[in-house]
Amino acid sequence: METYTEDVIVGTWTRTAFSGALPARRVNELRERVAKLQAAIKFAREEANGAEVTDRKVGEAVFGYLFA
Repeated sequence: METYTEDVIVGTWTRTAFSGALPARRVNELRERVAKLQAAIKFAREEANGAEVTDRKVGEAVFGYLFA
């Protein structure tokens, strides 16, 4: 018994590239979110500079949370 095979072309490959570019609307949304985050960080820093930590445990807890 002999077996014969035949190659049949089913389709072709195409190459798809993604540039990574975002639509302008999405870029503007991200810029707004970053601006809001920057404003919140600025406000938090100003509030923190005006506060005085009298209890060492609180200061160590905050420091440990931020830099752990």
